[in-house]
Amino acid sequence: MQLKTRTKSLGVLAAASAVAALLPFTAVAAESAPAGAIAYAGACPAAGRVTQGYHSGHDGVDIANALYTPIYSTGPGTVIASGTASGYGQWIRIRHDDGTVTEYGHMKERLVFVNNRVNAGTLIAKMGSEGQSTGSHLHFEAHSSTSSTRGMDPFAYLAARGVSLPCTPGGGGGTPATNFTTWGTSVNVRADARLSAAIVRTLSGPTPVYVECQKRGDMVHAEGYSNDAWSYIPGLGGYVSNIYIDHPDAWLPGVRTC
Repeated sequence: MQLKTRTKSLGVLAAASAVAALLPFTAVAAESAPAGAIAYAGACPAAGRVTQGYHSGHDGVDIANALYTPIYSTGPGTVIASGTASGYGQWIRIRHDDGTVTEYGHMKERLVFVNNRVNAGTLIAKMGSEGQSTGSHLHFEAHSSTSSTRGMDPFAYLAARGVSLPCTPGGGGGTPATNFTTWGTSVNVRADARLSAAIVRTLSGPTPVYVECQKRGDMVHAEGYSNDAWSYIPGLGGYVSNIYIDHPDAWLPGVRTC
């Protein structure tokens, strides 16, 4: 069992930059995710029927449902565009912590605005049929960066983050209560909650993470704390001692037991 509960935060790395809104393009080759990016654990963007997929003339995926159907952020990040856009009527763009960008179009109502911080599963808009649209639906795109002009395959993008389309919001994705940031440097991610387990990755600095579950494991002692709780981080493929999760509680609130 844990010997001491953390009582202070050791700081997080936070950065957000305002960028100009980009209009959608389809004229150049498809892009891939940034090299070395740590994929977040995703959330379903909206419930509904896939009416159009990703192809040379269509940069994203269309998910159709009733007017005012909720639309959610697929992952943690910062809103970099929220307003009117040619063809979309209204749109929202989110720059995620892994450097990628998601785009949401045709909504009836926007609920987040530029510089707002969101998490996986945050309600950001209500579905509509604004702009060049023949019915109520979400047009969803994924981009490799803020400067990309051609979207990535959204099916593959979401699948890499644990979401298969069509999907149900709240099932198999992150929620605001389970998003955290690590602290410290040279933090080892291990294959299991044991100090003898293989190291699968080493974090060079504070890193935004999605914690799927936590369990008891080997006792870890660091920075005057002792804790046997470990967090499983699917985006990193392993476990991190909760000592290195920047939260005052030794056992993270709102996170299930593995």
